[in-house]
Amino acid sequence: MTKVDRFTSPACKNTPVLSRAQLEMIEEDPTKVEVVARLMGAVNLDNLFRFMQGADINAMARIEFQKLLNKMGKLEPEKDDQNTAGGPQVVINITRAKDHNEAVTIEGEAHDVG
Repeated sequence: MTKVDRFTSPACKNTPVLSRAQLEMIEEDPTKVEVVARLMGAVNLDNLFRFMQGADINAMARIEFQKLLNKMGKLEPEKDDQNTAGGPQVVINITRAKDHNEAVTIEGEAHDVG
């Protein structure tokens, strides 16, 4: 069983996610809780996504959930008067266990096809 199975496996729902040793590590270095929070957030988002696909969920709830996902992933263009480029904008956030003071920016330009 992998560490991720503790978060995702229904068979593990009554067992602690973190061991005593892992909790002590987090107590010594609180930044390590970021990894746990990101993993739990991803698992909960996955569970919520699967729940929202149910046939008994009304259409308005699905639309609001899609809006929430768009905002979380920043798929909607931000309201900025200085953004004169027009057209859709996609921002992809790639998270990692340990953030660094470095960033990579990839820019593109839309072109008509055809």
